[in-house]
Amino acid sequence: MENNRVPTISDFSTIEKSTVRESDFRVPMTLARVESQMNEAYRSPLLMRSILKDLEDCQIIRKDSEQKRRAWRNLKIDMLASLTSHSTSFEHVRMYVLWMALVYTIDDIRDKFLEDDKFEIQDFERIVEDTNDDILNLVDIDADEIPSLKHFSVGHPVVKLARLVRDLSLSVLRDDVFGEFVHHLEDHLRYGVTLAFPKMMAMKSGAAFPLSLEEFEELRVKDSAGAMCVHIASGLPYQTCRDNQLLEECLQITALHAAILNDIFSYEKQIYRENDRFNYICGIQEHYNITFDEAAHFSVQRANELVDRHAVLSAQVDPEDQTAQDILDTHRRWFAGHIVWVKSCGRYSSPYSPFEFLRSVKSTIDNSLSPDTQPPI
Repeated sequence: MENNRVPTISDFSTIEKSTVRESDFRVPMTLARVESQMNEAYRSPLLMRSILKDLEDCQIIRKDSEQKRRAWRNLKIDMLASLTSHSTSFEHVRMYVLWMALVYTIDDIRDKFLEDDKFEIQDFERIVEDTNDDILNLVDIDADEIPSLKHFSVGHPVVKLARLVRDLSLSVLRDDVFGEFVHHLEDHLRYGVTLAFPKMMAMKSGAAFPLSLEEFEELRVKDSAGAMCVHIASGLPYQTCRDNQLLEECLQITALHAAILNDIFSYEKQIYRENDRFNYICGIQEHYNITFDEAAHFSVQRANELVDRHAVLSAQVDPEDQTAQDILDTHRRWFAGHIVWVKSCGRYSSPYSPFEFLRSVKSTIDNSLSPDTQPPI
């Protein structure tokens, strides 16, 4: 399918159907329990209203763009944050949503580079390095002034949002916890984005899948910013826990699980709507030379193995360390809450989805909208 072309019905007629069922996914708590424990902040109509105002004030959303506001509402990112957040604080969940919005917005800007046929990889690497420095300087705890930004002016929406995220975070969190978040953001920007995007660009040109399975899993954790999102969900300091090495491994497991589930759920959107083969199922299919359905089942099995591994490691964490147990509970909420969110927001659903349980949910994707009216995720 050509780049930059709205897909037609004929494009979807060849999508293979998978025998993967929703019940194949293993979760450490029932979905009903996760829904019943949904953060109180989400039940307040003020949360999404506050988020939309934040995004408008930062000019991520234009004040006259009702379509963009509707796209963000339909995404229900506030629901994902509330399902997975340990804290019930309104300001914590607001902060959590805005961190995710910052990462998604930066990635959306860089995605546009992939659509430019004249764009050279050397230019991409230079711009990525410069903008990474700018964003990291902006959110750094010790940064008192915004540096001279080469690609993002002081008035750029990303700069405004990053400043809001920093100020809100430092009003909600301890400085050391904020520093851990910045570490994960640095991983995402420097390691994930810089290495992932050139490979995505090569694959869009028809190149073979460029990584081993182990390399791809490591890269997807960084590229997805999953570790940062899961860590922010807890808002708790890993480094002060006695079993912090175990917790760090559990965090990486949870982040990889989230990345794999995202690639499973987004397969139709990513492959057929966006012509983007940088997807876990595609990697498995090419790595093992197996069918799509076999690769889909393999991906689910791998996600389930991660849940089991997390349970084994969790049992080794000091049961008297309440902070550590709260962190592990946040991970479990992510395992299950991710699935609840996917079925509720409709972002990944489609009548053409290869997965039956996503064909039965009303989709919120509107192909008649331009990219500017879609949420940057």
